[in-house]
Amino acid sequence: MQEHGTEVTAAGIARLAGVGRAAVSNWRRRHADFPRPVGGTETSPSFALADVEAWLRAQGKLAEVPPRERVWQQLAGHPEGPVAALVQAGCVLLLIHDRPTLWLDASAGSDERLADLLPAALDQVLDARFGTG
Repeated sequence: MQEHGTEVTAAGIARLAGVGRAAVSNWRRRHADFPRPVGGTETSPSFALADVEAWLRAQGKLAEVPPRERVWQQLAGHPEGPVAALVQAGCVLLLIHDRPTLWLDASAGSDERLADLLPAALDQVLDARFGTG
């Protein structure tokens, strides 16, 4: 699991800002306050996404993260990896499709309530669809 939450490479930073990777390299060299790497390798460092977003906003280089990029960041930053994140997302979509009232009830309250109710709701829909129980 990553210590700094979701990490992003220079290519990811470039996508966020709508620039090429060379611009990111220039920013790293020219701006002493550019976020420090938190992982990766010397030739392909990774940076804490939250730090990079804050820096880009402060520089006027980022107004809002595009939704498509945000989805990939969340998938890549999942503690169990992107495959597990995709499996979980697929299971939730199945729940929404097959049991919309169960989903509406589970998601109507707080995030904590959803986290408590979601495992049983997913078990129920997966068992009904695939006989996993």
